[in-house]
Amino acid sequence: MKFSFKLLSILILLLLFSSAIHAQELSFYDFDQIDYYSIDISTQDISDIEYQRKKNSFEYEKISKKDSLFLSLLRNNYPETIQEDFPEKLIKYGFKKTDIDKKRYPEINTIFSEKPCNDDLGSFCIPTFRDIFIFRKKDQIVGIAKICYSCHLATIIGTERNIRNFGSCGDFRKLQELMNK
Repeated sequence: MKFSFKLLSILILLLLFSSAIHAQELSFYDFDQIDYYSIDISTQDISDIEYQRKKNSFEYEKISKKDSLFLSLLRNNYPETIQEDFPEKLIKYGFKKTDIDKKRYPEINTIFSEKPCNDDLGSFCIPTFRDIFIFRKKDQIVGIAKICYSCHLATIIGTERNIRNFGSCGDFRKLQELMNK
């Protein structure tokens, strides 16, 4: 009886240890810090930037380079590669940095991991990336994730992992709830 209890205990420990290692292997990023940036901007405000009309005319003015980059931050896959000055650009365009309690890191790490499930999160909306996560390791940016909760879309760079099922298993909702705590 003693022997089987010890064997069972060892098997349980091995199982727990292997699942923890497996979860770590599936993570998008190896990080020790997460910077979270968000912006409160309405769709109407974005449209006003996109479609700047000349007064009393049906012609459109060409938007400035600054507004063009801002729209790329909000609507497109910018940046396409990791840029060390990216956080400064976010602050320049009105994003607010919020510190994330390190106690939330394991849960965030689980969300930013490969998943076997697929919720078929196809969307027909135009994404607005108002929430941006910057993952760091020893103060160097190792990954960037731009999130649009309403469209269930994300732009993720800096990982070699398969990001195809990101947000599945209810992870968009979990992440949004976690960040609203």
